[in-house]
Amino acid sequence: MPKATKKKKEKHADFAKAKLKLGKGKQAASNATDTSFKARSIALPGQEALARAARVEDGSGPSEPTTANGLTLDDLIIRFRHPNAGVRKESLGGVKEILGVEVGRETGKVLRALGGLISDDDASVRKALIALLGWYLAQVPVSTLSPHLPLLVLQTSSALSHIFPEIRLDGCKLVHLLLQHVPSHVVGSWPHEPSNILEGLRLAVGLGGEKGVNSQIGRLTGGAKLVTMRAMSEFVRRGLGIGLEVEKGKWKEGWEESGSRGKGRGKQRTVKADGGADLSEEGWLAAGKCWDVEAELENGWEIGRLGQQGGKGDEDNVVGVVSQLYIQLHPLLLSTFLESAPTAFSPSSTSSFSSSSANATEDIPLALCNTTASLTELLARAILTRAPPNPSPELKEVRSCVSDFLKRMAAWFPFRSPKSQALTPSGLSPGFELSLAYSNLAVLLAPRPPALVWPETTTSKGGPARQSRSAMRVKAVETAWGKMRETARDTGKGKGKASSADNWAMEEVAEWVKDVLAPTKDALAPSLTPAAYSALLPIIWALLVQPPAQPVSEDDIPTSVGTAFLTHLTRQAATSAIRNVGDEFVISLIDIHEQRYPTLPFYIQVNSPLHDLFGRWFENVPKILWELGTRDEGSTEKLLRFLLDIGSRGQGGSASSLELLGVEVFPSISGKLAAFYHIQHPTKGSVPGPWTKLVQPPIKKIGLDVARVWIEWDKEGRLGDAVGRGCKAAGKEWEGYWTR
Repeated sequence: MPKATKKKKEKHADFAKAKLKLGKGKQAASNATDTSFKARSIALPGQEALARAARVEDGSGPSEPTTANGLTLDDLIIRFRHPNAGVRKESLGGVKEILGVEVGRETGKVLRALGGLISDDDASVRKALIALLGWYLAQVPVSTLSPHLPLLVLQTSSALSHIFPEIRLDGCKLVHLLLQHVPSHVVGSWPHEPSNILEGLRLAVGLGGEKGVNSQIGRLTGGAKLVTMRAMSEFVRRGLGIGLEVEKGKWKEGWEESGSRGKGRGKQRTVKADGGADLSEEGWLAAGKCWDVEAELENGWEIGRLGQQGGKGDEDNVVGVVSQLYIQLHPLLLSTFLESAPTAFSPSSTSSFSSSSANATEDIPLALCNTTASLTELLARAILTRAPPNPSPELKEVRSCVSDFLKRMAAWFPFRSPKSQALTPSGLSPGFELSLAYSNLAVLLAPRPPALVWPETTTSKGGPARQSRSAMRVKAVETAWGKMRETARDTGKGKGKASSADNWAMEEVAEWVKDVLAPTKDALAPSLTPAAYSALLPIIWALLVQPPAQPVSEDDIPTSVGTAFLTHLTRQAATSAIRNVGDEFVISLIDIHEQRYPTLPFYIQVNSPLHDLFGRWFENVPKILWELGTRDEGSTEKLLRFLLDIGSRGQGGSASSLELLGVEVFPSISGKLAAFYHIQHPTKGSVPGPWTKLVQPPIKKIGLDVARVWIEWDKEGRLGDAVGRGCKAAGKEWEGYWTR
């Protein structure tokens, strides 16, 4: 063999593969380890968890709770730092297993450990953490959680500014969760003081510049946008102290004086205790800091409040903070709405789920439209209702932004997407909620009703010539209406102009309200729910207080909307929930309209068609009482208290130019009330009325007090005879109460 070939083979000898010969197996390597041994189990008696589990089975285990694997709470918390994400997730399940046995165990240690996982790198761990916190926060009292929440909120704030967008998104979910259970600890003193959580939410939604022009939210998916905006909306809502539900009676703030019902009108008479009304001979309207004393020839001296002055406090600071936030968010809100609306309200779109489907998936574009509109309405209400009479440049910019958003929404109003029929947790469909948001924005931009300025009394050559209270009130209201009309003219009209009043929007809202209240022949059309009806009432009130046309016309906004509302209410059954809410609203309208010295303009002119409609509703009250019977004693009590207040005026206590309810129908009302107490049927004979079947004694007493004050108009004696027979059927106690 040549020398060169030999050296070449030696060089590659370590890498040469031996050829196997037939019938001989592969030889084992010289350094191989024999692994042929077998074992049935591997016992680790020194492992602490297994030893503890064995002691638990024997009955000699520790007193602290453990998981099925024998792990204590401390063992599980140590595993939160395990490098394997599956172990960390499994440990969260073990923590829930232990807390399910003793939920209040070592709250501080649990919250500190859970807070450390908020910024975990694994998505499944964060998802399990949010689910566990959602269960845990609902189980533990807030008083127990409070000392340990600041650290959890700080850890959440850190997650909102994390470098990874997925962690920021889960931080927004956690903020929304905390706002549901411990809102005060998350919101803090905002808007009076800065909030780290709010700054984190701004970063999460991608606001970079001062006005949000560098927003990066466009890179997020629709679902991610929805999560971040919902967290922002919930934070603002909680910070401004506005609840999710429709605030009952909120629309009356500033319009209704407390203690003004039934005072100083005509002859007053005192009735029994539990009468439910102040029937004193003379009354005082005492409230506020500014007073005026007026003497009327027929009623003596009265004191009425002309205005209420209160300290501003830090309202200006709140307006400034919220205004800056809205100006920053406006480009983001507007662009998100414009991107989502064409898909959400496409004419070719079809409903992908029914309202009764339990597994229905949420329509993301529709939800984004709803969230952006509700957040805009929320911020606009907080700013414009607190705005001073002389707006600053910042407030003018806010009004311009709100008006711009309203104009862009107008293309799809009213919102009737086939996908918008599924009810939300508030009991409203998303389409109806959007229409309400649009209507509220239009109302906020409309001219604000100014405070009434009562004219001074004039003097003549023969001595002082006093104006009647009715004339003064009408003149003050007409002056206020003139200011509102002038404001509407100065700001311009039309969708194409930069109008602050946006009268075109108010007209569209009025048409929508009339369409909602109009009868429909479509059997498949969704019916108006009590929740939707209650949410619609503040819009109706805002339309009713608008200045009427000159002269009064059935086509102007307050007259047409009032006609649609009262006509719709009279079609409702006495036992329906809508009828109950509507009757209460009408009673409030009458109370506000007939105040002696109102502060804001609300007056239905004598020649308005609404007077007849209010009269028809009033004449129908005895029938409603009869049909209600004992089905809804709460509604019965409201109507009885209303009749008690109206009847306590006595004869001569009404001013025809002010009262909505004419005195000429009072004898008819008195006669119709007799059936509520007793009926003499032609064939059945003596039949006790619904009053005798009432369960609650206080309501029965109010019923007798109503009969006492209304018997004055009972010329035929029907009411007195019916009450006497009804009391005899009810028992001696009620006979004694009536006759004494």
